[in-house]
Amino acid sequence: MFLQKTLVSLAAVLAFVLAGCSEKPESRAPTTAEPGAASPAAEVADFVFTNGKVYTVDSDNSWAEAVAVRGDKIVYVGDNAGAEAMVGDGTEKIDLGGRLMLPGFVEGHFHTTTQGIILHGPDLQTDSMDELLAKLKKYADEHPDLKFINGWGVRPNIYGPGEPNAAMLDAVVPDRPVYLWQVDGHSAWVNSKAMEMAGLNKDTPDTVPGVSYFVRDNEGNPTGYIIEVPAQVEILNKFVTVDEDYIRGGMAKWFPEYSKAGITAVHDFGWAGVDQDMAIGILKDFEKDGTLGTRIYGSYYWNDASIDPVPIAKKMRDENQEGLVQVSALKINMDGDDDKYSGLYVDGYADKPDAKPEPIIPFDVINDAAVRADKEQLHLICHCFGDLAVRKFLDAVELAKKSNPEWDRRPVASHAQLVHPDDRPRFKELNATYDTTGQWFAFDPYTANVSPVRLGEARMKQLFPIKAMLEAGANVSLGSDFPAASYVADYKPLNAITVAVTRQMLGKPDMPILGGEDARLTVAEAIRANTYGAAYGIGVEDKIGSIEVGKKADLIVLDQNLFEIDPHDIYKAKVVFTMMDGVVRYRDGL
Repeated sequence: MFLQKTLVSLAAVLAFVLAGCSEKPESRAPTTAEPGAASPAAEVADFVFTNGKVYTVDSDNSWAEAVAVRGDKIVYVGDNAGAEAMVGDGTEKIDLGGRLMLPGFVEGHFHTTTQGIILHGPDLQTDSMDELLAKLKKYADEHPDLKFINGWGVRPNIYGPGEPNAAMLDAVVPDRPVYLWQVDGHSAWVNSKAMEMAGLNKDTPDTVPGVSYFVRDNEGNPTGYIIEVPAQVEILNKFVTVDEDYIRGGMAKWFPEYSKAGITAVHDFGWAGVDQDMAIGILKDFEKDGTLGTRIYGSYYWNDASIDPVPIAKKMRDENQEGLVQVSALKINMDGDDDKYSGLYVDGYADKPDAKPEPIIPFDVINDAAVRADKEQLHLICHCFGDLAVRKFLDAVELAKKSNPEWDRRPVASHAQLVHPDDRPRFKELNATYDTTGQWFAFDPYTANVSPVRLGEARMKQLFPIKAMLEAGANVSLGSDFPAASYVADYKPLNAITVAVTRQMLGKPDMPILGGEDARLTVAEAIRANTYGAAYGIGVEDKIGSIEVGKKADLIVLDQNLFEIDPHDIYKAKVVFTMMDGVVRYRDGL
């Protein structure tokens, strides 16, 4: 990371954090209404749930006490008596005992195959360089036969002023190549042995000059720090064959964990670094053998201007419209992020006003592809970190809308660390979804140290404006971007909901509130963003995202009522039951 000034401490940002950090955010439970059944009570159900507190997330914020499921559909939502009438000899009757039932969580931004590439080797998420190096050495010592050391989760805040270099890793593992993924997925860090064996030297050209490249010293020698996915994958491929077995092995352990967290559907923002057909094939194999516990709504990941993405995305869409794995979108990778000066901002960088980052794909190329993709009725989704990237994406959507016949398009701008106030009303006008990551809505060590230096005081108060977007009439969505992150790689929706409601880190109710009290979501708003809101962004809110008759039977049960506990404790609640597509995917004590 190119820090050229001493990083400010958390105390330095207190001056522009609004007061009220010790106050408990308001839960504001939705009003109770009585949904009715649309199926004859005489028909027998496969599952009947009674005596629950069922928050349906429907348009009226209704509550119910019972739900019935037949096959993969919800066939009744209402009172206990109506559900009891659907109990037959083959019905599994489940007494919820007053527990909270919600629709299954829908992740608005996820990467289901990326963990097959990244999540190999030790998890190095820590705030201490010494601890990271100790973990790395311990792993290397415990695996003396490994010819290549891979790791993940390196947090950029541990570098301090300056940037990482190969010598730091050489000190603990000098004799074998080491390749570490930064937690955001947009950088990698390698040792000298890795550079030597990969042939990475002064004469190696940058993969995408100015966008994806090898950081160099004053003499032009690579330092061991690699920026953006194309260059990262170029070096990774020197050491591992990213084939089906490699990816499958990295993925297999995670789907049960997603079910345990209550995730029943994800908006997959791209299978970067792997063959697209291979990625889809692996996911469909998991579906066939019954180990795919989530719906996958995928996209074609586009970050190379030399490739025409439209025919590829259209082919993927046309061939994948059935079952649990479907494709409907073109994902545009617009910019990077703020720590490497690769995010695009309307007002530039506070600490480096002369920085002029270029988009990953030129704007005119994006606009052309957006119009053609929209004509094929492919949804447009975008990695837009800075507010200029958000603006340029909305411009592309608006151009497509003006150029093509009207249809039910669902554009999604994701990350959107900042949205310029002038652009907020455009989301409603364009039926665009504001998607971002709840886990990031706090003064974690990255946001407290890196972002204030880059953006300055005034813009820090506007960081992750999800509440303002709601007030502007936009649909909002929460998505973890797992396994990538700015600080913590975390796929658990309950953690995201906690931070979205408190705007504070987990377990730290006395820390400053990012954006102040007015930036906090209510519990109801946060739940909707991680269920119906995300489903709307995908374009499948008619099938999932709420508990309503006729929708897919994607349901979860929690051991605590999120509306009745201290919002700071929401993340402590446990998912005790997950059903997806009418099949029990996880169960613990219910």
